Amino acid sequence: MFKKVAIAAVLSLMVSGVAYAGLDALKGLGKEAGKGVAASAKEGALSAVTKKLKKVQNEKGPIKFKTGKAEIDPSCDKTMTAIAAIMTDYPGFHVQVDGHTDNVGKPEANQKLSQDRADAVVKYLVDKKAVDAKRLSAKGFGDSKPIADNKTKAGQAKNRRVDFTVTKM
Repeated sequence: MFKKVAIAAVLSLMVSGVAYAGLDALKGLGKEAGKGVAASAKEGALSAVTKKLKKVQNEKGPIKFKTGKAEIDPSCDKTMTAIAAIMTDYPGFHVQVDGHTDNVGKPEANQKLSQDRADAVVKYLVDKKAVDAKRLSAKGFGDSKPIADNKTKAGQAKNRRVDFTVTKM
């Protein structure tokens, strides 16, 4: 009888140990799943705000520049005001201003022009719309990321653009 009780106790401890080990493994899985859900939610939030910023240009009009220059056309103020309002609505987000050009001209010149235009948008938002400069950055891509065919004037016009990308919270 004593042997049966002792064997039962040992088996019980072994099963309990396996159960606890299983629970520890499940805890680890829960943490990993939680991280995945949090990362997914963060990416979703970044994407949603990026879409809002892109939608502004579709509704209010694109940010325009004088040909070959980084001077923002004054008619873009409504667009810039709407962009600043979105940034006010989402104070914890950082936005990168992406400058792009068509393929007319030398690649080096296009790269510089795209960077100058992205910088001009950041300056405008900071100086005229009171957006915190720490929440903005600028990156020029030159003609490396076309969204339309550069063989037509209409395609070139679409490629001369400024985009906004929310990069972090």
